[in-house]
Amino acid sequence: MGFAFRELKLFDPKARLLVDETFKIAVSEQQAEDPLADLLVASANPEEAPGKNFQDFRTKGHITGNLISIQGPKGGNYFLCVNHKGEVILFEYAQGKIAPAWNISIPGAFYRAPVIVNGVAFAVNKQGTISAIRLNWSEDGKPAEPSIIWQKPLNQTVFSKPFATDKVLLIASMNSLHAFDCYSGSEVESGKLGRKLWEQRISSTVGSPELGKGSVFIGSEDKSIYAFSYSADGLSSAWKVKTDGPVRSKPYLSKKGNYLLAASMDGVLYALEPNSGKAQWTFPARAAIHSEIISFLDGNDEYFVFGNDEGTIFCLNFYGKLQWKFNTDGRIRCEFLLHNNTIFFGSEDNHLYGLNKTTGKLVLKYNTDGNINGAPVIFDNRLFIGSTDNFIHGIYI
Repeated sequence: MGFAFRELKLFDPKARLLVDETFKIAVSEQQAEDPLADLLVASANPEEAPGKNFQDFRTKGHITGNLISIQGPKGGNYFLCVNHKGEVILFEYAQGKIAPAWNISIPGAFYRAPVIVNGVAFAVNKQGTISAIRLNWSEDGKPAEPSIIWQKPLNQTVFSKPFATDKVLLIASMNSLHAFDCYSGSEVESGKLGRKLWEQRISSTVGSPELGKGSVFIGSEDKSIYAFSYSADGLSSAWKVKTDGPVRSKPYLSKKGNYLLAASMDGVLYALEPNSGKAQWTFPARAAIHSEIISFLDGNDEYFVFGNDEGTIFCLNFYGKLQWKFNTDGRIRCEFLLHNNTIFFGSEDNHLYGLNKTTGKLVLKYNTDGNINGAPVIFDNRLFIGSTDNFIHGIYI
């Protein structure tokens, strides 16, 4: 956070021994020029003002996936982090700081965060290797060394985000969608953990899947949005909608269930009826969209948030009307975290931003030496975020 300090004028120490209104005016102008300056003034403890860094932890590689929050079996706060050097690190948060509880390495580069089901973290690297990592705990509830219970090669490149229910793990590789058994409710069923259920080939490279009631939705490089009817035995085609650009971001099923939102590199956000694919409305973002889409409820109303490659984040109401927008200086290809009334997200201008979800007003901004693509975790009034500068940064909020 930068501040512009001005030399006080009209102050002659020989003639005046008291600072007059000149100083008050200077402070007022400083706050007007820096929208974050008032956060320091308003903070009960300036040392913990929003956006102030208090800890940095260096890992061995770029961090582009979300940090995944985990609650210990007997209390305690933890989060999981993966990076491009194949590190899988469990951090413990205690007494306001983080420290690694364990660190393992798996050959390959992790671009996306794992998904955790029934105490097992399923991590998929760029090289297409799936690793099922059991999170072990001691009798007193402290982290114990993890165990890799199985690994499977897809033999295809994976950039997408894994998705899981309590029973099925879905992974999209370059041109296929794969389903694996991840249910381990009994000793017999745990023996089936990792069993491949089915594979669905798609004509082109696909993005991350979204799962609805009996349906799977996915976007593709062939400029299409696909819907499949889903069962334990496999998929059957339901509908397909063409766009004017590749669909690389994960589709999003609205909280009310009325819309499937899909963003295209043609710069348009499409709101589709999930059962038929019929367009309900579209919104022109006027630049390629490759960010996550999220929503929040305010009373009976639902609002949608996403960003584009011109660095603009948009908030739309349920009918696709613009409520507010905010501009950054880099592409927004991130995942978001909504915490209380603030939306936290990263931009490829190397900054983390916090915006009021209702007004879009800037409430936090923090600079790193790398891009921020994953979502942070928050404990107490402390936020932790990973960056392509290899660091996890700790910031007061």
